[in-house]
Amino acid sequence: MKTHDDTPEFQAFLTVSAALTGYSSAELQGTGCAGEYWHQFRQVLPAEILEEFLSHSHELGKQDDDRIMRQTYLSDKCLGPLSRTLIQLWYTGQWVPLSQEWRESYGASRFDVVKIISTRSYKEGLVWDAIGAHPQGAKRQGFGAWGLEPPKQRGAGK
Repeated sequence: MKTHDDTPEFQAFLTVSAALTGYSSAELQGTGCAGEYWHQFRQVLPAEILEEFLSHSHELGKQDDDRIMRQTYLSDKCLGPLSRTLIQLWYTGQWVPLSQEWRESYGASRFDVVKIISTRSYKEGLVWDAIGAHPQGAKRQGFGAWGLEPPKQRGAGK
């Protein structure tokens, strides 16, 4: 039986997510939230838009991903808002609804509402790693952590 993580569509979702967030597919899967995010993404998008969103994943990792992200995803009238919402989802664990204009143009979904996907998604939001912090009230830092130098940020000191 196929699980969500061994389908080509899920792998394409991870590839695009990795390019958008700056984290690897393995790091994204390591959050334990990839399946939940994939489920949310599929629930909100009409099938043809989901297919279009994933169709460019084969271009990533072979060329200049930043250029592809800017030209194919972020600047596109349809894919741009989806890309920004997906980035917010990975970094905060929260689904931010698409604009009313987007929904009128491309279709509305009853699943396109503000929500934190799960308690795990809050704890595993990429924002905490990106800023070198811990999610408030969710992961203990340990006694005296305030007296230690913060860890180096991703990509700092290179």
